[in-house]
Amino acid sequence: MSLNPTKDLTGKAPTVAVESVSAANPAANAEFSFTVPANEKWLLVGVSVQLVQGITQTPWPSLIIDDGTNVLWEAYSGTAVQGASTTAQHTWAVGATPVSAGTTPNIFATGGLPMGIVLPAGYRIRSNTIGIGANSDYGVPRAMVVKL
Repeated sequence: MSLNPTKDLTGKAPTVAVESVSAANPAANAEFSFTVPANEKWLLVGVSVQLVQGITQTPWPSLIIDDGTNVLWEAYSGTAVQGASTTAQHTWAVGATPVSAGTTPNIFATGGLPMGIVLPAGYRIRSNTIGIGANSDYGVPRAMVVKL
């Protein structure tokens, strides 16, 4: 019997489901964070979060992947800081290149993710925002993952 990598042992195509998982909505002036739960592994596909910015700060979010202690990977969203008094959707995805575009109210910024990154239990996906302040307020962050 020859094996075909596009089929399982029964001859059927394997199925994978991309799921949306969310983390808690952080308070203003706070970073967001996901922790992979015990007994789970996630193949990370993307992360997206809205950031409402008040009149005084100009934040620049980065996404960090760590093992609970050590930073393993980090990338900024977009190519520049988010302007004061704006709302932007920040998204990191496999294959994305850094882009900052749009005008209020449709501002978006993207950043890349490494392909094929599998996060074991206890690993974290979190933000680190240069220029965060009292008027910076993240919404509920969502990650697109395949649970392995």
